[in-house]
Amino acid sequence: MNIQNYFVARYPNTFVEFDYAQLEIRVLALASMDKQLVLDINNGQDMHAYFASKIYNKPEKDITVGERKVAKGFSFQLQYGAGAKGIARFWDVKEELTEAFIDEYYTRYPEVRTWQQRVQKEAESSLVHKGDRKDGESVPRFYIPGIWRDDSGRAITHFAVAGDISKYKNTAYVSPTKCKNYPIQGAASDIMMLMLNRLSKYALDKPITLLNTVHDSVLCEIPEKDSEDIARKIAELLERVPRAISETFGVKSPVEFPVDYSMGLTLLDVKHNV
Repeated sequence: MNIQNYFVARYPNTFVEFDYAQLEIRVLALASMDKQLVLDINNGQDMHAYFASKIYNKPEKDITVGERKVAKGFSFQLQYGAGAKGIARFWDVKEELTEAFIDEYYTRYPEVRTWQQRVQKEAESSLVHKGDRKDGESVPRFYIPGIWRDDSGRAITHFAVAGDISKYKNTAYVSPTKCKNYPIQGAASDIMMLMLNRLSKYALDKPITLLNTVHDSVLCEIPEKDSEDIARKIAELLERVPRAISETFGVKSPVEFPVDYSMGLTLLDVKHNV
């Protein structure tokens, strides 16, 4: 039996899990302000089906579930900093296929590449050969700017990262993968912490127990009797991301942050009801 079936809500409660829909993609739109990406998100464009149609040279309506899954994987791995070789190796496909996808991706979303290049340049300008010591030597270090910026355009937060050492020249360099990945993952984490803080305050005088968080989801226990009403109110609170980041960072979001939720008496039920 699946171990998730042994996690049971305490009577008379039920579990409810809340998930942000495409959180990292929305954060990427917020970071890059790419007009086409913002438009696709706000219009409900199935981006994975779109890119699958380009990859496999067929209409979107003819794209299979498996083909869409591959395109979705390509998109996320590219966003996390993988290159054509890495993506091709992971999916066991020809490199020409992943190269074509990357070209198509940046053709559609050119401002994403512009933003990534800007982050890379800022990080490279911060590379210094001093920091923590290892084996008696100072470890090169650089700083990747986060997506939150003040009125002058300077990053409010930075990620301190040890410089990667080239295998060939034994010199430090700034990792393009980390420059693409860290700001998006960091901002997604910031958003989760902001909204969990608001949810915990909201739940103080209510029959709501926060149990666990995993990445962009939060698991709660609420009374089964009023579960739909309570869950809807929690989802509405969690969706107030644009207001939260405006108040905290002074940033206006071009996209919404919708939240889906599913319920069940066991954790297995919750996962099956997604």
